[in-house]
Amino acid sequence: MNNPYNQVKAFHKAFNHPQSDKPVEIEKDLALKRAVWTGEELVEFLYATVGGDKDEFEVILDDFMIGLDKAAEKTLEKQPDVSNKLVAQMDALTDISYFNYGSFAVAGVEPQPLFDIVQEANMGKLWSDGKPRFREGDGKIQKPPHWEDTYAPEPRLKAEIERQSK
Repeated sequence: MNNPYNQVKAFHKAFNHPQSDKPVEIEKDLALKRAVWTGEELVEFLYATVGGDKDEFEVILDDFMIGLDKAAEKTLEKQPDVSNKLVAQMDALTDISYFNYGSFAVAGVEPQPLFDIVQEANMGKLWSDGKPRFREGDGKIQKPPHWEDTYAPEPRLKAEIERQSK
């Protein structure tokens, strides 16, 4: 079970998020929501990269958006084959995973212990009645009261990174 896919699948089951036991295409609306949520994390990554400096953040964010525009132009120009939508979706998601793990390699940080910490924090988002709550509009899972005191992962992530640095 200490495998990111199985951990996230358990999260999806616990929170009544979409998941499947067999390969199935991700529908357009859900694909967009998931891409936006991924984008939110990339924006946080860039904000952290500039140490929270607002002016630098605006510059790096502009450069990021220019890069996305160029990627869109390249895709439209190339018009890659999507005769099998599921294969094309999974190809892109696998590349995202590969780049993400590459970033861990660049940083010299073993991701599994960090993932385990975040998994525990995410599972802590069940409310006292054992049910999740969702944000209106996009359905993103909301944190219950006092989640920060009990489950906030940042202090544990910091401790783990310090441990790996020794």
